[in-house]
Parts: sequence; C-alpha cells; structure tokens
Amino acid sequence: MNKTCLPLEGVKVLELATVVATPVAARMLADYGAEVIKIESPPYGDTCRTLGKDHQLPIEDGNNPFFDQLNTGKKFVALNLKTKEGMDAFFKLLGEVDIFMTNVRIKSLEKLGIDYETIKDQFPQLIYAHFTGLGTWGQEANRPSFDQTAFWTRSGAATESLAKGSVPAKMSFAFGDIVSSNMFIDGILMAYIGRQKHGKGTLICTSLLKSAIWCNTTSVINAQPQYGKEYPVHRYKPNNPFTEFYRCQDGEWIGFFDRDYEHNREYFAEILDMPILLEDPDLFSIKRMQDSGKVSMITVALEEAFAKKPSKEWEHLLRYRDIACEIAMHYKDLHRDPQAIANRWYEGVEYEEGITTYMPTPPVDFSEFGRKKMVRTGPVGCDTEEVLASIGYTEEQLEAMRENKAIM
Repeated sequence: MNKTCLPLEGVKVLELATVVATPVAARMLADYGAEVIKIESPPYGDTCRTLGKDHQLPIEDGNNPFFDQLNTGKKFVALNLKTKEGMDAFFKLLGEVDIFMTNVRIKSLEKLGIDYETIKDQFPQLIYAHFTGLGTWGQEANRPSFDQTAFWTRSGAATESLAKGSVPAKMSFAFGDIVSSNMFIDGILMAYIGRQKHGKGTLICTSLLKSAIWCNTTSVINAQPQYGKEYPVHRYKPNNPFTEFYRCQDGEWIGFFDRDYEHNREYFAEILDMPILLEDPDLFSIKRMQDSGKVSMITVALEEAFAKKPSKEWEHLLRYRDIACEIAMHYKDLHRDPQAIANRWYEGVEYEEGITTYMPTPPVDFSEFGRKKMVRTGPVGCDTEEVLASIGYTEEQLEAMRENKAIM
C-alpha cells in the first residue's frame, strides 16, 4: 500500500474549541486524513493565536509556530455564533460532519442551544466529543480549568511527585493537555468504530482531572489508607535506592532503574566502590535493606558515589550491564536527540528569515499509512468562503453575512 494513503480519509470533523487539549486532538485527526473545520469567533479567533508571546515565540499570521503546532492541517472558518446567520451556518456544518469536538463549558453550550441533550435527536449519528477541565457533571463542572490547575495541582502530581519541601513543579506548558488529548482521541475513535457497527452516535467526554487521575493510577491506589504509602517520598527513604536519580561529578543528573538488584549486587559493589554491599547481609536484597532500616544509609552512599564520576562514565558503566538508565536531558537539546532524528520525530518548518523550527510530530507511526505534512496555518477565517460555499452558500449570501458581521 502506498503510504500516501491516510487512515482517516473521509472522516469529517467540526471543532469549536480554544487553547490546547481539544485543538491538538483535532489536529491529530487531521494529520491522519480527517477533514477538520475549526470554528473561530471573529475578529480575533482562538486565544491560542496570541499565547506564543508568553513563550518567547512570534505570533504573526504566517509566523506563529505555537498555534501552528496545535492546528496544522485544518480549515479555518470565522462564525459569529451570536448571530442567527452564524448559528444557521453552524448547524448546516454540523449536519455535514461525523464528529463534533468542543471544550466550551456546558453552561455556554446550553445558552447557545448546542449542548448534547438539546441536539442529539436532531443529529442521531453525530459523535459529540466534549472535553472539560473538571468533568461534565457535578457542582464544579463549569469552573475554569487549565493544565496547571486541573491536571497537575488538583491531582496532587505537582507536589506529591517532588522531594518533600520542594516548590510545586511547573511543568512544560500544556503537558497535561497534550497527554489528555491522546485519551480524548482514543474515545473519539472508539465511538466512531462503535457507530460503524451499531449505527448510532454518542456523547464521549473526558477531562484534565480524569486524565490525571488515570495517569497517576499507582499513586492513587497505594496512597489509600489500607496501603498507606506516604507522599511526597522522602529523598533518603525511597522504596528502592537503586531506582533513583543521582547528581554526577559534572553536575548532570542520571536516572537508573534496576529491577534485579540481587543479580546485579556484585557489579554495583564493584563500580560504586561499595564493598559493604557484599559484606552486610542486611544489604543482600532490597527487602532486607528496607526491613533493617538501612535504605537511607545506602541512598546517601549512592549519592556520594555518583558524585565522583561524570555522567557519561556512569552511563557507560550502567549500560554495559544492560541496566536501564538515562542522563537527564535539557529541553534545548531535545530537537537534536539522535534517536529522535533516526525515528523522524521532528519535522522542520520554514519560517521568516530562513528560520527552521523543529516541530514534534504526532506520537503514532503506521507501516502502511502516511500522515499529512505539517504546514503553517492561515489567519482567522481564511477558509470561511470556501467551506461555506461547499455547503451551498452563494456569494450574495456570504456578502450579506459579512455585512451583518456573521462571518469574517
């Protein structure tokens, strides 16, 4: 099969969403062949068009890498949904698509008359995909929520995954959004397959908080009273000091995660210059180390040992024994990672003044299907006329809508 074939060819999607999680999910559907029409409010469109300035990135039309990364491959229609003409066009588009994706809060959807309960009988085969911060139901469903609040802070991950006493982590912008978008896509595609089999649409919903709880499954379970694991884990009281991070002589950190301490104990004693691992029976297994209360002592000893050699030397010694390890990378170097380059996980996009920006590609590859090449996005409403003309609007109707400020 020619890899120019795209697995989602023929699927039609209407997106009414801003910022990250829902737009990036729609972008991935577009990457693999879906026709995605993004509805934006005139005159400014998605607030994400200007967010790049907060991240030291340009935000001009044709030179907006942050917006491009989340929205490449879509068609952009500017509709004023506060006008009758705008809503009429919206409903006509809704009747043409397989999937409707939105992250608009439920109260606003109800006010517009486009919440699932209101339109499900009119569009019985529509897959209605609703993404929220804190869930679709409950007293807090309409609260404003973002990645840092709902995914990281509400879930506990921003504080519980750090050393005790540390300032809460502020992860890379939209980390939780992008993780959650992948789960959103899973649900959408399952719903699409279900419709193919059973002939009916459905509401599919997920949220940042639900995604965060799912991602933190192990901690959510073992912290419950019947098991009693305490978080955050004390730096010198880890469960296993041989699955930890240590700072090396050159100031870089290395993480190594050994799952067979008893088998590797003699090797560790040699490379770490820690003969005590061979001499003290309390150190012959992780369980005996824990029971004897010597985990803290060994963690301190490991910290001192790793500080005596540079990270590359430790990497070599650990990999020699086939122990999983990595030197902690820096964001500024990731686009040059040789393993990422070998797997084509970046795509260069040319911007003004000959600048090439290396954009991460979607995290799924197929042997027999291709993916659309990433392209720069257009301005707000750049495809309005083309899209509306394709569903029967005449030039005279479009001109009247422009005059009434229903479109841009």
